[in-house]
Amino acid sequence: MEKFEFPEQLDLAEFISKEAHDLKSPFNRILGFTKMLMKGMSGPITDMQKDDLTTIYQNGGQAMTMMSNLIDMARLSRGEKSFAPTVCEANRLLNQVVAYWKQNKAEKEVEFEVFTSPAEINFNADEPLLRQGILNLGLYLAEYTQLPARMSIKAEETAEGVLFSLRSQGQKNPIPVEIDLTMSAFIGQSVVKLHGGQFRKMEGDDQGGLIQFVLPK
Repeated sequence: MEKFEFPEQLDLAEFISKEAHDLKSPFNRILGFTKMLMKGMSGPITDMQKDDLTTIYQNGGQAMTMMSNLIDMARLSRGEKSFAPTVCEANRLLNQVVAYWKQNKAEKEVEFEVFTSPAEINFNADEPLLRQGILNLGLYLAEYTQLPARMSIKAEETAEGVLFSLRSQGQKNPIPVEIDLTMSAFIGQSVVKLHGGQFRKMEGDDQGGLIQFVLPK
């Protein structure tokens, strides 16, 4: 006879990190089958059904993003995120950030602009990880600011290193989603710290928000 063992205590971060695949699989299946139905692969659908499926797909995608963020938070808090810095060029990185935003975050109703530097700015960074961190800081500002809003990003070379400035313009959101703010802030802050960076400004008012951080070269 096998004896059941119930855990008296649970390291939640360890559990989430370990079970990442099982946590995300249901959302992947929901999104995959919903997309098939939307495309009519299981038969024709009416306009009303397509609208309903679109709502399901969008909300499923939002839930998937939140689950992915939760897994990233768990892995960052446990020091499990790999860190492989290489030479990174600031203008290329920022253009990638904005291009990804426009392709994947269009529903955020944010006009995102990048101000490139006239001179090439090279520094050491884990480019995919830093891109993820900057995107989460952008999501924080997008949630803090009432939509539609405008957002800009730029990088400048300073004596301390590379100064990144991420700014939103718009009225303060009176009812931000607290879980989105918390997740985005934790991931963005953890990524900056992994790079040995420091925040200079994290502030907002009725005109918008500003996040600045410096990364060593």
